Amino acid sequence: MNDTYLGILDCHDPLYEVLLTKVCPHVRDPQFHVNRMPSSGVYKYTEEKSRTAIIGKFFRLDDTQYDRVTRIKGEYDNLHILREYGFSTAPNYVVRPITRELSIGLALVEEFIRGRDLDYYIQSAIYRGDCSALKDRLSILAAFLYTLHSRTRTGNDMDPDHLRAYFEKVLGKLYVQKVVSKAERVEYMRVMEIWLSRSRFRKIRNVIIHGDATPTNFIFTEHGDVAAIDLERMKFSDMVYDIGMVCGELKHAFLCRTGNPDGSEMYIRHFIKKYAGHDKNRERAFVKITRRTPFYMAMTELRIARNEYLDWDYRKRLAFEALECLRWGLRLE
Repeated sequence: MNDTYLGILDCHDPLYEVLLTKVCPHVRDPQFHVNRMPSSGVYKYTEEKSRTAIIGKFFRLDDTQYDRVTRIKGEYDNLHILREYGFSTAPNYVVRPITRELSIGLALVEEFIRGRDLDYYIQSAIYRGDCSALKDRLSILAAFLYTLHSRTRTGNDMDPDHLRAYFEKVLGKLYVQKVVSKAERVEYMRVMEIWLSRSRFRKIRNVIIHGDATPTNFIFTEHGDVAAIDLERMKFSDMVYDIGMVCGELKHAFLCRTGNPDGSEMYIRHFIKKYAGHDKNRERAFVKITRRTPFYMAMTELRIARNEYLDWDYRKRLAFEALECLRWGLRLE
């Protein structure tokens, strides 16, 4: 993960007082080195003497997009909620929130987790042939997600309308960007409606999901533990939402780097098998999961295809792969 060094935080900056009192109250005249992280509005602060490192996440005070601001502000509470479910100790860990100061646009101060993210191990498998390391981390991630979903299971059924709304939103963006044509958009919507009308999307129990299960949002420590970060999209939904997103991200990671659409298959199967293996009836769980996974994989591929930093032809291909995934998945019964 690349960051940019910006210098030392000015002691007159209102953030300095927050960090002084909430992060390093016992350090005399602390100096905080500032690095801008790749994600927008995210910065790393490292105190020079104690080497204490934290992450600060900001929102613009003049941002008029209410949904986005609300989501960013909500991560502080989301982290506390999950830690109350027991995710405050290894091996399944959610990053510790420290404070926030909404008056200056500071949505969250959290501890900095040292380790390697999942994307590091994906690249190791692709470029250095280290397949076992990636499989090991996928096993750890599967255990984490199974624990998250099983601890937070509710007695309420998931309402698929939120899936329909998000699918339509992503498709609308792709249509505006001309990644999909009008006719293609109609076809995606038609297939999506078939998916959501099938019995496989009925009577699914709500669980808390991570909601943004991308490779950079899971950090693996040197002790073999996993820590989840970036919980601003956390919500109640189908447990396979997270599983399918991980699988879709794996498909994208291998496809964009190797051009091979099948390069990720053994890792996807391994991940799902490890997740299902924690269930009392692993065979039944595996079947039920794989029947819904293609929908979430396709939605993830469409989501990724919106990114304008990707090659245009690749974005078109990713959208095509998503449609093929949807069509193929409908044959699973």
